[in-house]
Amino acid sequence: MNDAFAAYVASARTLASERNVQWDLPVDCDGAIEKQAAWDLTAMAGAVPPPTTRLSDLGGDRNTIEVLNQRLAEMGRPAVAKTALSRGWQDLIKAVTVQQIMVSRNTPAHVNNQVIRPLKVLGTCVQALSGAEPWAMTADDVRFARSVAIAAQASGKLGELVESVVKYVLDARHLCDHGPFHQLLKTEGGDRSKPVKRGPQIRKGLGERKNEERLPELRALWELVRIVFTEHPRTFTDALRFAQIKLLILCGLRVGEVCSIPADWKRVRDYVDLDGRDAGTVGGVSRTLMLRHFAEKQWGRDENSVLLYEAFQHVPTLFEPVIEETLDGIVTLTAPLRERLRLQAETGRYFPEFAEDEFLSLFDLYTRLSGNPQIRAAGIPNDLVNEYRQSFDVSVLAKIAEQQDRSPGPSAKPFHSYWNRLAEAGWPKFASRVRVSEIEHLVAEHLPTKLSDTASFPLGDGKFLRADELLFLSPKRAIVETRNDGICDVSRYFAVGRLTPEDLIGHLAPSDKGIFARYGETPEDRRLGLNTHALRHLQNTELFRLGIADAMITKRFNRRTVAQSYEYDHRSLAEDLAAIDLPAAARELPEKAQTVAAMIQAGKASGPIVDAFRRIQKESGDKRAFEFLAAEADGFHATPYGHCINSFTIDPCPKHLQCFDGCNHLLATDIERHRRNLEQTRAAMAKAIQEIKGRPPGIGRDNQLRHAEAMVASIDKVLATADGKRPFPGDADRFTPIGKQRTLFDV
Repeated sequence: MNDAFAAYVASARTLASERNVQWDLPVDCDGAIEKQAAWDLTAMAGAVPPPTTRLSDLGGDRNTIEVLNQRLAEMGRPAVAKTALSRGWQDLIKAVTVQQIMVSRNTPAHVNNQVIRPLKVLGTCVQALSGAEPWAMTADDVRFARSVAIAAQASGKLGELVESVVKYVLDARHLCDHGPFHQLLKTEGGDRSKPVKRGPQIRKGLGERKNEERLPELRALWELVRIVFTEHPRTFTDALRFAQIKLLILCGLRVGEVCSIPADWKRVRDYVDLDGRDAGTVGGVSRTLMLRHFAEKQWGRDENSVLLYEAFQHVPTLFEPVIEETLDGIVTLTAPLRERLRLQAETGRYFPEFAEDEFLSLFDLYTRLSGNPQIRAAGIPNDLVNEYRQSFDVSVLAKIAEQQDRSPGPSAKPFHSYWNRLAEAGWPKFASRVRVSEIEHLVAEHLPTKLSDTASFPLGDGKFLRADELLFLSPKRAIVETRNDGICDVSRYFAVGRLTPEDLIGHLAPSDKGIFARYGETPEDRRLGLNTHALRHLQNTELFRLGIADAMITKRFNRRTVAQSYEYDHRSLAEDLAAIDLPAAARELPEKAQTVAAMIQAGKASGPIVDAFRRIQKESGDKRAFEFLAAEADGFHATPYGHCINSFTIDPCPKHLQCFDGCNHLLATDIERHRRNLEQTRAAMAKAIQEIKGRPPGIGRDNQLRHAEAMVASIDKVLATADGKRPFPGDADRFTPIGKQRTLFDV
């Protein structure tokens, strides 16, 4: 163990001790930690459950082992099973967890999914390949682990996360004797048996988008819009989810921000002129609607990531009726749940509407514990069920309860099954009536996962948001809605919870129980899925496309810098250029020439044609300059390595698209695909240089070496050039003959 690794673990261990967090955890042979000793990351971060995130396993990554064993079989090595990681790997995972939660103050979900899991994947693969402890890893270990991670997850995201923990944890803190590794992974590429990012790797036209994979898939988007705006929700909880999805589409909020919207969401501003008249009567705006919500990711360097910050988003006039109708409807739907949760939080009891010494009948108690209003074998009349599902009005639930009380005949089979299951779980067998205090004691002891979510949320201003102030409250673990086509009596059911981001993300993912599977129009539609965050990327891109100022977009999405908004900009180059205002003379140019003019105006183009254009513009004015552009800039070319605006009508490309070989028509870009192509080409040339150097000296060998080294130097120059600039401005024009010699006869 090296000094850096020992110091890193020791500092984390000290910090854990100061926070009363047990460091030495009892782990079984599979790596599972005893339940009572598992780290509660949610509590450590000061976050509010649900969900509760725990570090409960220090063994190998179960989902990676199958792919790992396939790779080992190809190497003639024996298969491995899931076992506990070595002490060194366990200490590393615990140390990183402490640092991420207590020092960096990241959210538990981020730490669990983005840091702990890739570390476990890395440890699983390295132990199987070489048995090395983390400080003794080699580049081969890291490369092997990343290749397995890429193969284990179709999207390639897991491979990216392995790279990330190598760069930002192991390399940044010099924890490995043979590191750093990230630069090696970057230059050599490694085994990319599956693409890290979906979509075409080379931009072949102006219509293709940058990082298009971050936008929602078109069919899934339109099917989701059809579902939430035309289908009627079949359950109470689906009605809440439909409303949340509408907000994701119309407002572009993060999924966590949607889940934490308060019931007191509406803010309205009225506007008057200086004389007190309605601004709408004099050409202005009379009223604006704002959505009150709590923004995430607003923390500073020394602030906690779990804090929420009050924010307000202006609602576009076009969307005002939809959002008002939707959210006001949800306020009404969830009112009984909100009142119950308020009383539970204030009294600390589960049935606060009753005195502790009161008695409840088993029939009433059954509905309050299970949510199921059916207590008679005859069932609930279909007209009442349909009436409730059309409106989700609690007054219909009162009619159902009255009908069940009056119905003759035996009790329903689920009623008897429910009490029998509770008896098997240790509940006493009751007579016809039960004291409330006794039931509350049994609920606390035997139904911990059903207890209401009463904890308050810490806000950035030092205040707290009570759970009953939230808008999206639902019956907690009320499986009656999804079993036997039942309904849940939200007016009496005792367990009230919040709809969490995990719930909505899971219901929009491809799943047999998700939104698409249950409401999709065709079999293909029912297999669709959608990433909730892709809707935020979509709205951000659309606002850019419509010409909205970047400062306004940044403010709308509660970002701290304008640069963050451009990370969500996925316009095609054609859309980007279309947003540029051209002079009147330029609007008469052919389409391709207008594209070049827009690039020149945006500072994204340079080269001989651009130089000539600017010279003519300076000497003869805009009209002559644009006439020149119309005649000369007949094409715009997106090459694999950058942009080229030279005409190929008369002279073909002399470099055969090896633009990086000193061509002064090449324009460098900051497009990731271009840079990746250059880096891959450079890596190939670097390997070739090593091979050439191993050959016997000679004229051919020296020429090859000189050419390869020149190519590497040229590529380095392109990579170091800013976006829209020429890497080789002083080199010879490859389209203009040197000197006066035109043919052999001119000698």
